[in-house]
Amino acid sequence: MTARVLVLNCFVKGWNVLKWLAADGFEVNAAHHTPDAPGLFSTYVRDKSKNLFYPNPKTDESGFVAAVLEHIAKHQFDIVLPVNAAEMMALASHKSEIEKYARFPFEPYSKLLLLHDKKYFFELVGGSLNEALLPHSWSVGDQTAPVTTVLEKAGLSGVPYRLMDSYPSVDNLIDAQPGLVFPLMVKTRRATSAVGIYRVGSIDELRRACRELGDIDIIVQENIAGRGVGISYVRWDEPELLEFFGHKRVREFPISGGASTSREPWRCEDHPLAASLSDLLSRINWHGVVMFEFKETLSGKELSYKFLEANPRFWGSVPLAMANGVNFPALLCRAALGLDIPPVKKHNDVRARILFSDTLSLLLNLLKGRRIIYNLADYFNFRRLYLDDLDWKDMPATRKIFRRMLAEFRGRFFKS
Repeated sequence: MTARVLVLNCFVKGWNVLKWLAADGFEVNAAHHTPDAPGLFSTYVRDKSKNLFYPNPKTDESGFVAAVLEHIAKHQFDIVLPVNAAEMMALASHKSEIEKYARFPFEPYSKLLLLHDKKYFFELVGGSLNEALLPHSWSVGDQTAPVTTVLEKAGLSGVPYRLMDSYPSVDNLIDAQPGLVFPLMVKTRRATSAVGIYRVGSIDELRRACRELGDIDIIVQENIAGRGVGISYVRWDEPELLEFFGHKRVREFPISGGASTSREPWRCEDHPLAASLSDLLSRINWHGVVMFEFKETLSGKELSYKFLEANPRFWGSVPLAMANGVNFPALLCRAALGLDIPPVKKHNDVRARILFSDTLSLLLNLLKGRRIIYNLADYFNFRRLYLDDLDWKDMPATRKIFRRMLAEFRGRFFKS
């Protein structure tokens, strides 16, 4: 019997997840909150009548959950697989209801929240790992339960933590920390994909950013200059650690700090960070996927690392891992269903990029005079290159991607 997977949020990342699941032998269907999502038109979907167009979970969470429940009750799916945070967190709140019909291969809501919420995550890391890995960070306008409550709900009350310095308002922070060094990063505790994140250069800009974010549940953090790197994992019961993969960012869009558009593999098998993170995941008995993101900085002749966040979901650069032999979605689905897991033939010789947005990133980097020779040499190196947004074997989806990206980035390019 072929296992069937419903992939939720099928734009570029979800479309790639869908394709690599199909390549591993799964029968796939697509779901999205807009009718033009490329995955809905993919040639990898054999029976498009079982695709789903659902309400946007960011504006109608209850409608979204109801639509998914109705769809999986009507059609027989083995796995429901959201790839973005909004869908994942909404369904995690209803995991027991979802699993009456299909497996939901992610942790319950409270456990996901420990890694999804930046304050909880930093408090967890502060108690479990070296504090030198954490940038200076402060909480402003905290309106949520303390981390002790979330740990208890997640069944992890014995796990160590270290509370983040918290202030009722941004003015309290300014008064208590007169030596704030700018620039600073200001972000919502559950910001994703660079949305809800500001880089501020003064007290006035700090106040303005906090005001625009609603003055509650905000993280103010020192700005870490350096290269974005990540280590991603998939874990289940047997074996405890299925696989992990490292990557480094080459370019981003927007270039001031956005989602990665070009990435390359990072050999981190023997890196101390990989072992520390594996120990952390064992300590909290993690099931599912997660990517830890850092900034890599050069101090003298040595590299050092600072945490940025954790993504307990599929991350934007997951196509790079899949192109290098680590099929994270297939590994997760196989583990959740108790299927055989073939040996992973991992390699580190394929780079990946989102062609359209990376072209815009290149142009903006050139206009601003940033690492011109390096960026040109990388961009025009097409050897062993995987393109997230182009598949000659799936032109119906590829055309949808380019139409959508052209519409989205036309205005943003001239504003950047």
